[in-house]
Order: sequence, then structure tokens, then C-alpha cells
Amino acid sequence: MKPDEFEQQLQRQPLRSPPEEWRREILEAANAAARARTPAFSPPGEPWWREWLWPSPRAWAGLAAAWVIILALNTARPGTPAGGFANGSPPPSREMIMALSAQRRELAELLDNAQETSPAKKPAPPRPRTERQSQKTSV
Repeated sequence: MKPDEFEQQLQRQPLRSPPEEWRREILEAANAAARARTPAFSPPGEPWWREWLWPSPRAWAGLAAAWVIILALNTARPGTPAGGFANGSPPPSREMIMALSAQRRELAELLDNAQETSPAKKPAPPRPRTERQSQKTSV
């Protein structure tokens, strides 16, 4: 028998309802599982963070412990400046300072030349709206 023929044969058969005992047992088990999954309302004396952390308290505790360890290691490193990389870098050499000042001078000269050679264009004043509408209709 081919799979298509088997499916057609199954479609032709009428559906039978399950026995009432089975139905009752299945529904009772489903309701019990649903009640077990829903957390009970926390009493008014309970802190808010307990309900927030309830789904996985061990995972949250592990994450908090990892952060405490990371912070402890970062603050306990000897010989490291508190400011990080910028405070620990050596000062720039004399050649570097001279090269940077030469670049700044050249840039200033280029900017001055660019302003002298190109006159500043004034933007055209906006036209009245009536002219704009008449131009649209005439086109």
C-alpha cells in the first residue's frame, strides 16, 4: 500500500471519541501540571527581588559570583595605573611633536588658501510661494 492510499483510507474513517475515563485522567494530569508550574503568590513580607530571580536562582547567583571575581581581579592587579592605558603610555618623542606641528601648519595654510581662492557664494533668497505655484502650473 502506498502512503497516499493509506492517508486516504485514514481520512475516510470516522473519528471516535476517547473513553470518558481516559479523558478525565488526561485532564486531571494536565491541570495538576499547570498548578505545579505556576508559582504561588509571594507573601507581602517577601522582597521583590526574590520573585524576579525565582525562575533560575542558581544561574543568577553564579553570574553574580563571576562578576565579583572579575571586579576583585581588576582592582587587585599590582603595578597597573588606575586610569588604564592612557596613563600608562609613554610621552610622545620630540620627532613626533615636530611632525604633528608641521602637519598642523600645512593644514592651516591649505585652509587659508582654500578660503581665499573660492569666494563665498550667497544663497539665493527664497522666492514667494505664489511664484512657485505659478511655475508649477505653467509647466
